[in-house]
Amino acid sequence: MITLIGGEMPEYAEEYPPAGGPLHRHLLERLPTGIRVLVAGPHDPGLISALADRRDVTCLVRSQPDAGSLPGNVLCGTLAKLTDADRYDVVVALDGTGRLCSPEGPQLDWAASVRVLKRALRPGGTLLLTVENELGVHRLVDPRAPTASPAGDAWRPLGEFGSAPGRPDRLAAALAAEGLPVAGMAAAWPLPARPTLLVTPETLRYGPLDALAAFASASVAPAYDRVLSDPRRLAAAAVRRGLGAETAPAWLAVAQRAHRPGQTVALPPALFAGPSGAVTEIVGAPDGSWLRRVVPGWLAPLSPGTGDSGASQPGFPHGPLPAGRLLEERLLTAALAHDLPDLRRLLTGWMTALPMAAADNVLVDGEQFVVLDPTVPDQPDALARLANTLITGGYHHPWPAVTEVPRLIAILAGAAGLAGTPAAPTEPAPAPDGRRELEIQLDALRRRLADAEARSHFFEAELEKREAELGRAKTQIAAFSGNLGYRAAKAGLVLARAARNRLRKGRS
Repeated sequence: MITLIGGEMPEYAEEYPPAGGPLHRHLLERLPTGIRVLVAGPHDPGLISALADRRDVTCLVRSQPDAGSLPGNVLCGTLAKLTDADRYDVVVALDGTGRLCSPEGPQLDWAASVRVLKRALRPGGTLLLTVENELGVHRLVDPRAPTASPAGDAWRPLGEFGSAPGRPDRLAAALAAEGLPVAGMAAAWPLPARPTLLVTPETLRYGPLDALAAFASASVAPAYDRVLSDPRRLAAAAVRRGLGAETAPAWLAVAQRAHRPGQTVALPPALFAGPSGAVTEIVGAPDGSWLRRVVPGWLAPLSPGTGDSGASQPGFPHGPLPAGRLLEERLLTAALAHDLPDLRRLLTGWMTALPMAAADNVLVDGEQFVVLDPTVPDQPDALARLANTLITGGYHHPWPAVTEVPRLIAILAGAAGLAGTPAAPTEPAPAPDGRRELEIQLDALRRRLADAEARSHFFEAELEKREAELGRAKTQIAAFSGNLGYRAAKAGLVLARAARNRLRKGRS
């Protein structure tokens, strides 16, 4: 049933995707049953249907066409028209507050929007709110300015000039000031509305940074279409250097109007959703180590060589989190340093232990090579992908004269001790070429063109020199072949040859 509350947009449909994804669904399934829930903003219909199982769900959207496609009770209109006549146990705003107001009503800023959502909560109710970080990695690598001319859903492109808090601690303080103390918070990658990685700030400070950096790199790799530079390097470096929470694309806050035990949503230290949609929890063990656990119901076929002795295979959802650093980063470091012994050791160990696993999905700890995400499909062209990364990414390597991917593949195969040469990669790179990488490729092409032009000029000069010498030789030949002495000598030579032939015949 659709109820028009005022400020609805009858002819407008949201252009950007709604909030959703396996991690959001996993968290919402943890909510208690038998409660009243308000879903504020565009959310995936499948997510709403899963939430409505044994719960009373009401949706609030501004788009009237979108309201017709949502199940259950729907309030259609702008956020300013929402009253406190109905109270809810949980308010879900995983899309944030940016798409709650319409041009048909007041334009509420972030703080005012939070106050309206708070009024819809019962005492002890829980607010699940996503807040976009305008200085997150998704903005730092985006060539498009968020404050450019309005397009699509953003007719108010405030960008970094908005009023939302810009750090996790400031977000917690702002919510507490509104009477919503934060019970849990997580940094989200790679997109605010559809994260595939959630990590709490405490885990980013004291957790397994190398593994978390690898997860952050894997999450942002396929998320962006046009970038200024490779987002994997920026995301991984930020996590490893202690700036993961500050540069995350968004933060997911779990706040309560008043604390009531048992009503909040407990956030695990880390949650990761792989390409297959399998949800993996990362939790701490009593001995200080870290475990990964594939959530029941999200199990997927695993790749060989996980290094867990079957502990994380379907039916065995528990296993230790692999230690070590991402193999791709170790290989790039060795290539940049021209450390050929270490490069050969890494390549040989990789091709011996996990030849079908991509370098950006393998952790290296000493001589041990372990798959990071076992749900990722095998990559038969893993070595060729590394060669493509070295060339197209503009990374300096020990073979600067090699500028073509097939030749570098052959060199890497030889360094790894392979008998044959793998084929060139058949699929696109895991991350799009950024403008920085394209500039590097253009510089490399300019250098190759300048070298080709220099060689062309050298050969042209040599050709002109040889043509001049050949012309002089032809002139001399023509001059000598036309005088009387030359003709007499030539006739004498013919007579001498005839006499010699006669003498030979007489002797025989």
